[in-house]
Order: sequence, then structure tokens, then C-alpha cells
Amino acid sequence: MLSFDIRNFLSITVFLPLYVGASCRSGWVEYETSCYYFSTDSLNWRDASNDCRAHSSELVIIDSKEENAFIAGGVNNHTGSFWLDGSDEFTEGTWEWASNGEPFGFTSWLPHEPSNNRHDEDCLMTQKGYNGKWNDYGCSHRIKFICEQ
Repeated sequence: MLSFDIRNFLSITVFLPLYVGASCRSGWVEYETSCYYFSTDSLNWRDASNDCRAHSSELVIIDSKEENAFIAGGVNNHTGSFWLDGSDEFTEGTWEWASNGEPFGFTSWLPHEPSNNRHDEDCLMTQKGYNGKWNDYGCSHRIKFICEQ
């Protein structure tokens, strides 16, 4: 006679998707429930956003102090500057996450930023040595970028 314990079946059904979903593909770094890619290529902000989308991800949205500290640590392990998902391109002075249109819930601006220097800084970036602080920057500049999945 065959016996079946529903508790074992449910634990397998629930556990496997959580385990499979937590692993990141090669070249990506896991933090909490997301995977992050720190690029080595330099692109303008729009092309960087499109490159992330081509890899089923978006430019990184930073939701918390803890996530920002993780991103800052990753940036400090690389050289150069990195695009993040933020922009005020649509309404000057109103910063939002471009991929979902949500306003920033958490910020980490450098002192006196955002400055919109030369009226041409509509995209969000950070870089090594900024210690997790953000800066607005001209979207046409070619810098590295961080994707989040």
C-alpha cells in the first residue's frame, strides 16, 4: 500500500522555487532577493538602461540604506563611475526611478547635489570614493552601470 505525507510534498513545492530564485547567473552578485551586475563597459545612460533590459534587468533602484551600502561596496571594488536608474529628465528637480516612475523613497546625495550643473545633469550616478553618495550627471556621458534583477 502506498502512503503519502502531504507535509513533505508541500515543503518540496514551496522550498524549491525559493532556492532556485535566489541564485544569480555567472558574473552577477547576490544581495537579499536581487542579483546585481557591475558592468565593465561604458555607455550613456539610455544605452546602459537598454543593455540592462536586454539582460532581463533594469538599472539599479536603491531602496534602502542597507542596499546603498552594498552597492557602495561593489562600486569601491571597481574603478570609475556607475549609472543608477534615477532621473529627473521628465520633470526637472523631480527625481524618480526611471524604470517604474516611482519617486525616491531613500536618497544619498553628495553635499550640494543634485546641482543640475550647466542645466544638463538629469541622470543619477555614483563612483568609487563617493562612499555611497550620489550625484546628478549628464546622461550623454559614457560610464559604467549597475543592473539589478
